Amino acid sequence: MRAGMTQTRRPLTPLPDLIAGMIKTHGFQSRMVEFTLQQQWGAIVGPHIAGHTYPESIRHRKLFLLAETSVWMQQLLFLKSEILAKINEVMGEDVLTDIVLRVGVAPVPVSQPVEIDGEATSADPASTPRDFSASIEESLGGVQNDILLERLRALFHKAAASNVSSSRVASEKVCAGD
Repeated sequence: MRAGMTQTRRPLTPLPDLIAGMIKTHGFQSRMVEFTLQQQWGAIVGPHIAGHTYPESIRHRKLFLLAETSVWMQQLLFLKSEILAKINEVMGEDVLTDIVLRVGVAPVPVSQPVEIDGEATSADPASTPRDFSASIEESLGGVQNDILLERLRALFHKAAASNVSSSRVASEKVCAGD
C-alpha cells in the first residue's frame, strides 16, 4: 500500500440481500415464484379451485396450469384473468403475463423432510452451539418466506452440527495419537 493511502472496507451485505441478488442475477426468480405459487396455491385461488388445479411451472412469464378435467379447463378459461390478477396481487408485482391451461394430474405432495446428501435436513438445533445458533438466526432475519426460512434454518443447523462433530472427531484423533 502506498504512503498516505488508507484502506477502506466495503460494508457487509446482509444475507437476505445477497440471496435476493443471486436469485435475480442467476435467473432463479421465476423458480422462486413457481415454488411460492405451488406452496400457497390454495390461499391464492381458494380451496375449491385449488382442489382441481395445480400450478405446474412458469416459463417466459407464463403460468402452466394443470386442470383436473377438460370441464375444469373450460371453466378456468373464464376465470383466467381473475386468477392472473390474484396471483399478481399476492406476488406484489406483475410476475406473470398469461396462463396456459392443460389437462393433467397434480403431483402428490411430499410430507417427508427434504434430504440433502442422503440425510434429512431436520437437524436438531439443540446440537448446534449457541454462538452458531445466534449467528444463524441473525443471518436469516430478513427471509420472509416461512417455508424457505425453515429449510434454510434446518440446513444451517445441520451444517453447523456437522462441522462441530467433525472437529470433535479430528481433535479426538489427535489426542489418541492417530
